[in-house]
Amino acid sequence: MEGLSCQESKITKFYMDRRRESGEILQTFLDKVRTEKLEEIAQQKSRLSEKELWHQVRDLPSAIPFSQSICRSVNQPLSIIAEVKAKAPNRENVKILDPEAIVRDYEKAGVRAISVLTDQKYFGGSLEILSAVHRLVKLPLLHKEFIVSPYQLLQGRLCGASAALILVHYFGEAELKEMIEKAKQTGMEAVVECSLPQELPRALQANPDILLINNRPIAAIPADPTQTYHQGSIDVSVQWWNTEKELQAWKQQDGKILISASCIDKSADVQKIEPLPYDAVLIGNAVMTASDRIEFLKSLMTLP
Repeated sequence: MEGLSCQESKITKFYMDRRRESGEILQTFLDKVRTEKLEEIAQQKSRLSEKELWHQVRDLPSAIPFSQSICRSVNQPLSIIAEVKAKAPNRENVKILDPEAIVRDYEKAGVRAISVLTDQKYFGGSLEILSAVHRLVKLPLLHKEFIVSPYQLLQGRLCGASAALILVHYFGEAELKEMIEKAKQTGMEAVVECSLPQELPRALQANPDILLINNRPIAAIPADPTQTYHQGSIDVSVQWWNTEKELQAWKQQDGKILISASCIDKSADVQKIEPLPYDAVLIGNAVMTASDRIEFLKSLMTLP
């Protein structure tokens, strides 16, 4: 594809090689999104180059530390990362998104960080919403996007993000390490996400400082996600911790942050994670649709 940077070209080669080697024919949801994102980025670059974005990023003040905010101390409850999420495939969380009302509730409830989805097509987000949230709160923000290019890292940093979500699915080991380093160069922390067991070894080889286990197997969801997007269970995080020795060894290193995300709908789900050395849980749909977001979040923080 024309207009790709050197790193984007390397990532594309890894991706296509992997599909050929596996004999993969069916397109997944993430495959489709990747193609769409590369097209979006090419259009955006025609208006504003990556070099210009780097120049703007260099003038920014330091970002609010993300890992420091969500790190869980001994005998402390799990940190809560609450998400601004208008919709998801086959569901609407709110008819009209009011970022100010949402994040004020999150602040009052005592969350430690906020995740902001910026994908518009499937989740009703935007970079403008990320910027608006940044202006409203002093909490660290996670830029949650289908990131396939360093260009998106720069966009998120310029909109106030402290951390960027990076899906292992899109990258080989070398490319993943490069993306983690690129995030650091922008002044952000990388949150590396796994949603399938076969992705975990590649993630651990990159030795990220922050690892997110997605309880929803998003990397296996077919191109049309409407019927299968909401599958998943909190038991994924429990099982991975109990069975993956390499994950346990990674967490024993100093300063490593472990997050459980998706399919966390009630206090019983948090109770399953609480005894394990996870630092935080990320909650999206459940908090967005709660009749009282403050009380819902507080109920997760005050477990018996």
